[in-house]
Amino acid sequence: MKFRAIFFIVAVSIFCVASHTGQAFSQQPSTCQPQTICAHPGDVLRYSISLRDINSSATYSFGQMVDSSNINLVQSQEDKSGIQNATLVLNLKTGFVHSVQDASAVRPFLEILASPINYTKSDMSVTELVTDFNGFKRIALVAFHSSENSTSKVVYDVESGILLGEHSSSIVTINGNPEIVEFSDKLISTNMISSDSDAFKNLKSNVSIPKWVKTTAKMWSHGDVQDSEFTNAIQYLISNGIMHIPHDVSGNSSSQTIPTWLKHSTSMWADGNTTDNDFVQSIQWLITKGIIQVGN
Repeated sequence: MKFRAIFFIVAVSIFCVASHTGQAFSQQPSTCQPQTICAHPGDVLRYSISLRDINSSATYSFGQMVDSSNINLVQSQEDKSGIQNATLVLNLKTGFVHSVQDASAVRPFLEILASPINYTKSDMSVTELVTDFNGFKRIALVAFHSSENSTSKVVYDVESGILLGEHSSSIVTINGNPEIVEFSDKLISTNMISSDSDAFKNLKSNVSIPKWVKTTAKMWSHGDVQDSEFTNAIQYLISNGIMHIPHDVSGNSSSQTIPTWLKHSTSMWADGNTTDNDFVQSIQWLITKGIIQVGN
């Protein structure tokens, strides 16, 4: 599937697992070693998945430790045809998973990366932003990939390494007609996140954008107002503390034009099909890359 391929490429760009040695133990300790997968028996991740008009879900339930490095994992996929279960073994040090039946067929387990996630601050493909998960403010690592006809976003929780969500939007030809195909995978519940991130400081707990900004954004997405009017609306959000520019933004401009996917995603947001947080993340990323220029 094209969308999963894009997700794999983007996620691997921030998939950094370090090897560690230590004494053997029968259960994963309550505090995990840095740069390992931090999962314990009884932990659960539940995701909702949407591809066009088809909805499904995936649940990952962690079982007992196999040895000092490996933990049992049950993957349950549910769609209109029923539930399919698979028993896997996850290596907490390497981040790779394999089936019980075939230990040679290994793959990265991209639902959780080694934590806390390490990445190069100068890497232009990822941005550290604040996001919301079930009322908790979390520091997230957001990786964007875009081209003329497609865009994808992958969001990971920095402290836990958990995949919070992914979204892809592509223009594809179906029966000779171009169509926009959406794919999303969103974490809906887990017992592994139960508080704000430790690094979260002095930011508003909820993003609430005035209605007139949405009106301006929608008009801009339809080509009815100039880029400058859209930028003025963004400047208002920054001046009033609704949107924050990371303190280390250089302010250097980019030769890139505003990508066409932004107008599509902005129109979806203005129509209430995506959240205010999603819109803010997209604009923050464009500002950090110098594609949208606003004053501090």
